[in-house]
Amino acid sequence: MANKLFFFSFLSFILFSCRSIRSQTYPKGAYMTLEEVLEKNPSLDADLIVEKRTLGEIKMSGGNDYRLVSKNKSVSRKDIKKKITAYSNGDTLYLNCHKMKVQSWYSPVLKKGRFLFFVGGISQEQNLFDYQIQESETSTFWKSFGGIGGGIQGAKLAQLRFPYLIDTEQNELTYLNEYGLERLLAQHSISLLNSYREEKSGTIDDNNALLLTYVDKLNALFE
Repeated sequence: MANKLFFFSFLSFILFSCRSIRSQTYPKGAYMTLEEVLEKNPSLDADLIVEKRTLGEIKMSGGNDYRLVSKNKSVSRKDIKKKITAYSNGDTLYLNCHKMKVQSWYSPVLKKGRFLFFVGGISQEQNLFDYQIQESETSTFWKSFGGIGGGIQGAKLAQLRFPYLIDTEQNELTYLNEYGLERLLAQHSISLLNSYREEKSGTIDDNNALLLTYVDKLNALFE
């Protein structure tokens, strides 16, 4: 029960923080590159079904929360899993996490701009994987299914979720903890970095809402 309550409070926070995404849609179709995503210009006129994967499927075979299926078999399963970078159904943009090396299948974009914010599985890059494992032992917010406990293996590992930003211009993935955000702010705006550090030091609440606020401010630099 505690895990279920945590899961719904997690979703409520994300949906509240990212409530404007539905009014910022991408044209329907399959985007083969991040450049196409940046330009909002899908090169493949595909009509795909977006299916929510069950918790049982995720526990059994890992991967992210959504899969895509071709209605008329015009797009192969292999292309869907490995070649398409993103897909828009006209309402939501779904990123292919396999191409980001954060497990298979797709996750919805929750904040858009030059930097796309999404929540995905654990990284397949060994150094980041090891770091996320260590951090997940003490962090609780970004776990979609609540506390892990008893060692992180198999089905438990498959349930871990982490926040990411993808830079559509540089094709660069950032793990969105406070260190990742500070690195991006330092690259693009020292004044925003200083402002973030000031606000962070002055708050006694959870800093995740502040991180998402500064994702918006970072994207605003490139509008």
